[in-house]
Amino acid sequence: MKKISLQWILFGATTVEVTMTKKDKIAFIKSSKRKSHVYNDLLRYSDQQLNELIREIVQGLVRESEIIANAYINGYR
Repeated sequence: MKKISLQWILFGATTVEVTMTKKDKIAFIKSSKRKSHVYNDLLRYSDQQLNELIREIVQGLVRESEIIANAYINGYR
């Protein structure tokens, strides 16, 4: 099973690697309040499909953070 590093999300410089269970992955996806169209079918998803959904969610969060940071920086020029 692939380990997902949560260090930069949760603890900054502290390294924490946790193997997420299927239940953990589903809870993360639901708590993100994204991809709500798949909530009812999450138990049918394979671990790989759940990993792909999590990857998409995290990439979206990173993109949104970059947009906000750029807007903030450009507002002060």
